Amino acid sequence: MRRDWTVWRTDVCRWLLQLGVIGSVLGVGYLIWGGLSGHFASPIDPARVARIANTIAYFLYCCGWMVVLGLIGLYWDWRPIGITVFLSSAFAWVLMPFVFAAIAGANTELTMRGVDALRSFLTPLLIASFVQSVWAFVEYWRHGPTLRLRARKAGQLVVNIKKEKEKRPAYKYLLTPLSPCWKLPVVDRLMCEHCPVMKRRRPCWRLKAGCQCSPAIVDAVLAGMAEKMGEAGWLLSSTLLQWQKGQKPPCHRCSIFLQHQQIKYDWLAPAAFFAPPVLLIVGWERYQVLYSKFVQWINNLWMQIAFTPPTSFDPLGLNNQTMAVYIAVILAIVAMVYFVRLTEFIVFRLFL
Repeated sequence: MRRDWTVWRTDVCRWLLQLGVIGSVLGVGYLIWGGLSGHFASPIDPARVARIANTIAYFLYCCGWMVVLGLIGLYWDWRPIGITVFLSSAFAWVLMPFVFAAIAGANTELTMRGVDALRSFLTPLLIASFVQSVWAFVEYWRHGPTLRLRARKAGQLVVNIKKEKEKRPAYKYLLTPLSPCWKLPVVDRLMCEHCPVMKRRRPCWRLKAGCQCSPAIVDAVLAGMAEKMGEAGWLLSSTLLQWQKGQKPPCHRCSIFLQHQQIKYDWLAPAAFFAPPVLLIVGWERYQVLYSKFVQWINNLWMQIAFTPPTSFDPLGLNNQTMAVYIAVILAIVAMVYFVRLTEFIVFRLFL
């Protein structure tokens, strides 16, 4: 199936943008909280505050790359995206010292450490947006101001088939992800009687050829139908459906294959939705062990990044059974949503 980057680039870039925005909001929010709390203006331990600012700077630098890659990936076809991000980032770069000094309450050396941490988020935006701006200028110079990206529009072959005079009893199959193509409701029964794919008892997406894409199969189907219905001189479709040698069949725009993918999604989505709580209940003891390790790690991390040294071994108050249950419920809800979205991505984007 088609797994071209352009098919699912939007989803990957959207995920990068979401993760980058969430991480940058947390990092910038923590720096602003530290400035409002006076840790940069009158710190208890200046060396500790400087070390925390440097750590957040590295974290925001990574978030900045995720944000800029997500933005440019989503709006790559809009050529002004690069210059727009570049100018706004440059303006924020110049304005940052005055804003953070006003937040921290003093313009000290530690305040400039906080400014450098915030600027580390802008550095990837400046670099990538500048590169994209240069590319957009080169494209403008080569192709002119009326450049437009041509979307690939899939053509659809519509064949009008004369209905049989006698009405056949409709039989509804139980459609599952293992159902073959000839049992899908979008396939005409008369076509199935003459289809070589059905005679081979293998779905068309397994054979990489079917009645919506392969000229030989379409011709065989039409010839058989014409012979049965007493028609002559039907237009054969070999010249209409022929694609270049070496290319993959256009399953991503085939109504039969997409119907099969929809059936697959309808079966897999409920299982993906209820899988996280079931796995959580089955592996509760394992979750408690992992939760204890996570709490220990997050407390150690907090002791490292807190502007003032903590006085307790559990400064966040997470080391108890109640918080373990609360976090388990939140993780299960988030996992239920994203498991369904992951199933949708696999079925309708990767066509697996």
